[in-house]
Amino acid sequence: MNNLTQRELMYLDDFLKSEQLTYKSMNFYAEQCTDQSVKQLCLDCAQSHKQNFQTMLRHINSSSLQ
Repeated sequence: MNNLTQRELMYLDDFLKSEQLTYKSMNFYAEQCTDQSVKQLCLDCAQSHKQNFQTMLRHINSSSLQ
């Protein structure tokens, strides 16, 4: 990660914030839903964005340790 420019680091930060916000938003929407199929769709979407966030964070952390 030492070779990344300031702009690239900002893009990564924006990506992580976006994934985290989407995860939280979809969980909130799922809590508000009364239709079970829509609720499940929101939960699935939230899980996908949570996984994206965690995967990217793992890559960043493992790269910074090297």
